[in-house]
Amino acid sequence: MPDKEQPKSAFLVTDMNYDTDKVIRAIQSVKPRINYNFDAAPGTISHIDRNMGMIRIRNISCKHVPGLIEEFKKEDIVFKHHHKFSPFDGIIRVTKYFKIEKIDDGIFIDCTFDCKNSHRAYLQIDKKLQWDTFEKIYRDVRNNIIDFSFDAALVTMYDENGMLDFIRIYDRKRTEEKLKILYKKFREVMASY
Repeated sequence: MPDKEQPKSAFLVTDMNYDTDKVIRAIQSVKPRINYNFDAAPGTISHIDRNMGMIRIRNISCKHVPGLIEEFKKEDIVFKHHHKFSPFDGIIRVTKYFKIEKIDDGIFIDCTFDCKNSHRAYLQIDKKLQWDTFEKIYRDVRNNIIDFSFDAALVTMYDENGMLDFIRIYDRKRTEEKLKILYKKFREVMASY
């Protein structure tokens, strides 16, 4: 469990990599049985040569986690026994379903809960980037843009035509103008890779 009382996210590590559909069905089954709201999504945590299955949960008090784990066990989802992990760098992959709205060419915002107050936006890119390349691009953009505080990650989405690649921007003070500036800067830097 995290040190903070109310973390933004918690990762419940499973005993194996369960099929995404099984985890999504388990989430759907658990939600009506509990008296609080939470967000959950299946995923994996990759570290060196190890892939661990997990369920990422959000919007939940730590005091509810043990009960939530018990509910998932009723859906035949088994979790690793409690033990501390040393801090490590890894890649987290989450399978999530959400609604986006186009606000400009190649720029979308997350409207799953509230379009107006969403802190997440998505900048469409033309090709899939490898993580190490993206890290360099992201660092270059962050170091060459003034007065912007944001986080970025790679995202793949599906639509009726297939797979689309995006850079997810998390910015508590996002505006359409800032997104246009970021999008232009990311495209400029990507052109040199």
